[in-house]
Amino acid sequence: MHLRWVALARLLAPTLIVGGALLAREYMPGLDGDARVILVNLPYLIAVACLVMAYQFRRLRLMLATVGITSLYWLIQNHLQVSLAQPDAARLFLVASLALPLLCLYLLLIPERGMFNTYGAVVTVFFLGIGGACFALADVMLQAALAEGNAFSARPVEDYVLSAGASKLVLAALVVGLGLVVLRDTVAESVLLGVLASGFFSLALLHLDDISIAMGIAGGLCLVWGLLRSSYAMAYRDELTGLLSRRALNERLNTLGRRYSIAMLDVDHFKRFNDKHGHDVGDEVLKLVASRVSQVGNGGIAYRYGGEEFCIVFPRKSSEDCAAALDDVRERIADYKMSIRDRRSRPQRSRDGARRRGATRVGTDEVSVTISAGVAARDEDCPDAEAVILAADSKLYKAKKTGRNRVIF
Repeated sequence: MHLRWVALARLLAPTLIVGGALLAREYMPGLDGDARVILVNLPYLIAVACLVMAYQFRRLRLMLATVGITSLYWLIQNHLQVSLAQPDAARLFLVASLALPLLCLYLLLIPERGMFNTYGAVVTVFFLGIGGACFALADVMLQAALAEGNAFSARPVEDYVLSAGASKLVLAALVVGLGLVVLRDTVAESVLLGVLASGFFSLALLHLDDISIAMGIAGGLCLVWGLLRSSYAMAYRDELTGLLSRRALNERLNTLGRRYSIAMLDVDHFKRFNDKHGHDVGDEVLKLVASRVSQVGNGGIAYRYGGEEFCIVFPRKSSEDCAAALDDVRERIADYKMSIRDRRSRPQRSRDGARRRGATRVGTDEVSVTISAGVAARDEDCPDAEAVILAADSKLYKAKKTGRNRVIF
């Protein structure tokens, strides 16, 4: 439950950006002269910055989202500033109202697996293909929209331009996106939902003055936020476990006050896991431990220290204050039964493994993973963070020597 709330919290920034842009739109019509010129061109400037960052950080989905939302803004500014009763405008509006949810849904569903490889090329071709298909079917969609009772002809309420059919597609993309925000531990899904929302308001409220400008800026800022978060994750997140990295720990240690405690944790018999079951099982063990350590209570902040070692910083806490939280983490890890398939019974091909999942498992063992931990607090004997870590490490090895699966304070 905690992890779900953390995942949903990623939606806060895109929500605030889009909501703030809706409020700011009220003041845009009063601008003129140079301010107006800057405002109209600002979405393009933001898009250039997003493309550069997406290229630098190898974020293909966000690069394609930038292309998509900028194309929508250009389309509205150059071709949809007229009555939708005109056939050309109606055709382009239908294309945009279908392309927006379909492309966002496509980008939500595909994983991020690189940019300059075969996968990236295929993803890009399909993205362009979906957009091209919407243009190719424009005439058919226009005829359908003009047909009485067709889902793409109805406008649900007054001053709401988007058709019922397109609105349902947007809703479907939104529901899928919310599910993926919870299931995936990445920020891209939240960003794409922000882009979807900004595009939706641009089309649904097309009759409002400067709505496309406000939403063009909002969509770009959502992308900027996501790309900055991606750069932070690359620098300060451990790729395997998702925990904060050693670099993040070093920076945090420089900002601690005069009262804090540090716990050093180590997976018991980790080398034995690797030697007996393979490094892939070892990685799963580290992920398991990280998932439990990340939920430590009493204000603790978890980091991956290196290898099978983890570190938890407790600001403004004594060693005694951390006891219950650390014992809880230790017990939850020890109580979890991990199923491990014998190396000889594992399929060589991932396709065979996928086919076997859900079937009766042959040659599997259930094992328990345990950790040992040592805790030290800043005091006269340990006047700085480095000394506290050394003291905690010393107690960690004492826990190892006295039987493992325990916490030494």
